[in-house]
Amino acid sequence: MEKNLQIYDAGIRPRWVDLNVDLRTLCALSLIWMLLPLFALAGNPESEAWAVSGKVTDAETGEALVGVTIMVENTISGTITDFDGNYTIMVQSEETVLLFRFVGYAEHRVVVGNQRVINVDLGVDETSLSEVVVVGYGRAERREITGAISSIDRATIISEPIYSFENLLQGRAPGVDVTTDSYRPGAGSTIRIRGSRSLVAGNDPLIVMDGVPIEGDLMGINPADIESIEILKDASATAIYGSRGANGVILVTTQRGPLNAAVVDYRASFGVQEIANRVDLMNADRYIEMQRDAARREGTYTTDEALFLDWELEAIQRGIDTDWQDVAFGTGYQHDHHLSVRGGTLNTRYALSGTYTRHDAIVSNNDYTRYVGRLNLDQIVTPWLTAGVSSQVYYSQEHRGGNFRDLVLRSPLDWPERAEEALRSEFAVGESFPTPFLDRDYFIDQRNRTRVIANIFAEVNIVDGLSYRFNFSPDINIWERGTHNWQNSTAGVGNTTVRNMLYENIVNFRRSLGRNHTIRATGLYSFQTNREVGASVNVRGLPFEQQRFHNIGSAEETVNRNSTLQEWAMESYMLRVNYAFRDRYMFTLTGRVDGSSRLAEGNKYGLFPSAAVAWLISDEPFLQNNNLINELKFRVSYGEVGNTGIQPYQTQGKVSRVGYAFGDQSVFGFQSSELANSELRWERTRSFDVGVDFSILNHRIGGSIGVYQQNTTDLLMNRQLPPTSGFESTLENVGSTRNTGLEVGLSTVLIEPSDRHGFRWTTDFIFNTNRNEIVELYGGTNDDPGNRWFIGQPINVHYDYEFIGIWQESERELAAQYSALPGDIKLRDVNGDGGIGAADRVILGSENPSWTGSISSRMSYRNFDMSFMVYTKQGVTIWSEAGGTSLGGYINLRRGYNLNSRDIDYYTPDNPSNEFPEPRVRGHAYFTPMGYFDASFIRVRNITFGYSLPASLLDRSGLRRARVYTAVQNPFTFTDFPGLDPEGARNHDMPNYRTFLFGLEIGF
Repeated sequence: MEKNLQIYDAGIRPRWVDLNVDLRTLCALSLIWMLLPLFALAGNPESEAWAVSGKVTDAETGEALVGVTIMVENTISGTITDFDGNYTIMVQSEETVLLFRFVGYAEHRVVVGNQRVINVDLGVDETSLSEVVVVGYGRAERREITGAISSIDRATIISEPIYSFENLLQGRAPGVDVTTDSYRPGAGSTIRIRGSRSLVAGNDPLIVMDGVPIEGDLMGINPADIESIEILKDASATAIYGSRGANGVILVTTQRGPLNAAVVDYRASFGVQEIANRVDLMNADRYIEMQRDAARREGTYTTDEALFLDWELEAIQRGIDTDWQDVAFGTGYQHDHHLSVRGGTLNTRYALSGTYTRHDAIVSNNDYTRYVGRLNLDQIVTPWLTAGVSSQVYYSQEHRGGNFRDLVLRSPLDWPERAEEALRSEFAVGESFPTPFLDRDYFIDQRNRTRVIANIFAEVNIVDGLSYRFNFSPDINIWERGTHNWQNSTAGVGNTTVRNMLYENIVNFRRSLGRNHTIRATGLYSFQTNREVGASVNVRGLPFEQQRFHNIGSAEETVNRNSTLQEWAMESYMLRVNYAFRDRYMFTLTGRVDGSSRLAEGNKYGLFPSAAVAWLISDEPFLQNNNLINELKFRVSYGEVGNTGIQPYQTQGKVSRVGYAFGDQSVFGFQSSELANSELRWERTRSFDVGVDFSILNHRIGGSIGVYQQNTTDLLMNRQLPPTSGFESTLENVGSTRNTGLEVGLSTVLIEPSDRHGFRWTTDFIFNTNRNEIVELYGGTNDDPGNRWFIGQPINVHYDYEFIGIWQESERELAAQYSALPGDIKLRDVNGDGGIGAADRVILGSENPSWTGSISSRMSYRNFDMSFMVYTKQGVTIWSEAGGTSLGGYINLRRGYNLNSRDIDYYTPDNPSNEFPEPRVRGHAYFTPMGYFDASFIRVRNITFGYSLPASLLDRSGLRRARVYTAVQNPFTFTDFPGLDPEGARNHDMPNYRTFLFGLEIGF
């Protein structure tokens, strides 16, 4: 099965070489795939169609149901009921299955047989296992699923006004951990599914939106357009994505048009933001005393006139006491508008939407603007052919100011007017730091992104239960950046364009054999190409400040210029077979073969198999009339998936540009820097998963519990080579890790009203644990302290000296043995050798949480609703400059730095504190260990109050629905972390903010 997928010439010039699946062959194969169904149809003429009609009513009240969707199973052919609950639909054979679906009611399935009239009574949906979910290359009822899949429905998605897809996921699904990296507008977050398992190849999950893999920036995924989200977690669920499924898969399905007249929906929100937490900084009196204490420590304090600068003396005389947080942080504003038009006829369905988002941060010169347009279209061309498109255009512009750390930590003796006067100078008189407003307000960093994503498809129903679908999915991503700093007259521009093309051929088969056997199968052949091109230029000496980063050819000097090109391709085959016996014993077998141009001959192709079984115990006769257990399913899975973290050209080695002397001149050349390794393979993760899905007490309590173990082998690691080899390093597969964990998801109906207008109270509870450990490094059991990798420990650990207090006066003699004085930092002497050295470093904790969890609750009464969410992350250790060591410069008080500090209880001879060392002019040795903190927190993430207009007012206004709401995001955070925020503002990045929102939802 050896094929040459290499599309590079020595890693420099791209070309198609002996691809065996070149562009012409690919087009021919796709054409043959599309023509085969036509030949099948020609040989299997359809029987004459006839009409089936009937009426759909509420099983409890007998009232007609308006707008019920009736679909022919495995097709998009369907209709809806009229105002009297009546419908008519065309069918092709007696084996045709009709699906009756309506929001809030259980799905009803009817085999047509020889019936011409089919009346249906729909009951209220009190089950969870009848839900239809997306499983990758198809859909299935939850009762049929054998793997670990968590779902987030639209009701949950729109319950909280969030415009970030990543933030939407936080606390919403078991096994998913979302960490906010920064609170800058437009900034992303880190998503982990069942922890981290790779050291250098990446741990981000695969995101698939309407069949298109989405990499990089996720801000283009608009929550307002999403219909549902499925998270695939175990190997049984992710094996269909083969070498890309090791880190989990998130399937995003956007809204499509319903089978009814056009409906228009408008959603808008406006928010005002303020900083969520402030640091308790020293006031002027404390700051003055700290400066004096530091000078006394050095024996240099005589008078204030000798210690302080002239402007500081003026501030002391005037009583200046500035909290620079008031200057740095202002009021932020956010507004979001979403307009959608959806509708459809028997043959055409459409969903058109547009979104505008604007976010001005609480720190000036930081803002984000986003435009998203989406069109989903489904067209029944003939009774056997359906075509359509899922498409999106996304544009965003982000402005980032510079580092505002020095502004927040400015001396309380300084004042804004004085600082403003020094703006045009790099340093004010007597200072060693740039003027405080310079970096924040006069540094420009503009980032533009344009992205066009589409999934263009054609689907042929060959015979009943057998269909073929062709997908063409282009993804064009253009990234542009411009920077300018007027203070030193520098500027830079850069752009990167990524073109990703995916071709997929999918065959779906479903057949029931009698009453006891059901077989479903999905086959896939796909081919994907990716091309990335980039260029950048940086200059110095622009003639005019106003030109910013435009017309940079007028600059005096080009500092550097660069261009990049990389390409890769992947070929895949996949087969998934599902078998169900008596609808309660389910089996799934999946196999996927991936071939990648990133790998060398002999390792290009890899097989990724999985198997799973599930037992729907509640359908057994001995539990049929059980009043306690309504639904109970036990599932087990085992499989293997991969990680495509290997970058292009890494099997071919690398060269680096170096300078050397040639005679009396300095010239540049190239030398080998990374040794080629043709034996590189994918990282592989073998996963074992056991889970239980249940619903009890008349469906008042339901959920799932699962445990898992994932063993990842062939970890990619850079092995350093001796200088005599002529190379710096080589990339090898020489490590392994293990992940184990527990996931609990629980949904409850605490109070169920007797009618739909009474008081209803529901809750969702999520609990996750994940234990990650390194099993093997470099083919053995030796640790790698330089990279903080240790056998038996998590991947992300902190390895440093342990701070145990402050040397006291009574310990002067012992402190002298460690070259320390009373008031200095005391570290643990682990090996007891009377000194502090590398051997005294220990593992202080990990950034992997011990456990995470959330509680979401929703209450409604008549037209009022209220919801809230509480999220927690426990057992997290972080290092934070903002939280500890300097939070300014009290540890290092050299004149001119003029940085404030957190208001702390530091050591002096008269105040023998054991928490913080005595202030010093020239700094403390080993101060870094003071920056480690427990960053556990409990956060109330959202509280929302809403009111929906009653039907009487809607009828008079001509509206279909209308709701107003007010919400507050991040109102409370409970933590012992002393900095601005334990999650996203650890080192003076944009801090978390509290948002007060007002929103409006209108339907026409």
